[in-house]
Amino acid sequence: MTDQTSDKPQRFNTKLWSRVYRMIFLGYITVLAWELFLGKYRSHGGSRRYNLAPLKTIVGYIKNYESFGVSILLINLVGNIVAFMPMGFLLPLVFKRTKRLTLIIPIALLTSITAEVCQYIFNVGGLDIDDVLLNTIGGVLGYLIYKFVASGTEYKK
Repeated sequence: MTDQTSDKPQRFNTKLWSRVYRMIFLGYITVLAWELFLGKYRSHGGSRRYNLAPLKTIVGYIKNYESFGVSILLINLVGNIVAFMPMGFLLPLVFKRTKRLTLIIPIALLTSITAEVCQYIFNVGGLDIDDVLLNTIGGVLGYLIYKFVASGTEYKK
């Protein structure tokens, strides 16, 4: 058996997984867009809100968690992190050029800024710099999980 024929199943497997990752990424982006603009926790109408002071919202939620309740704290703080974790995990699987943290950070940051500005423009949520910070942290954590998983699945020749 030549090397070429033994590589065929591996190339097929790689292409198949590549397509699977792309479909999962597309599904993730669809769900993320839905949640960011149409989801259950979106405010529609009313006055536009914004916060450009870093950590103001985060500190406010933590200081006043008893008046907000744990569920609001989790939705607003943990939810913003968790929402962008799949991005950090899936980007390197879908786009081979994004296998470095130095690319994941600006992609997560710019995606989050774009989402926040669009929420403000379309008046479906407030523009909050803390959301950008938490979303970017989520992208980084997702990437770190990707690196951990990838290091365990790679084999040495």
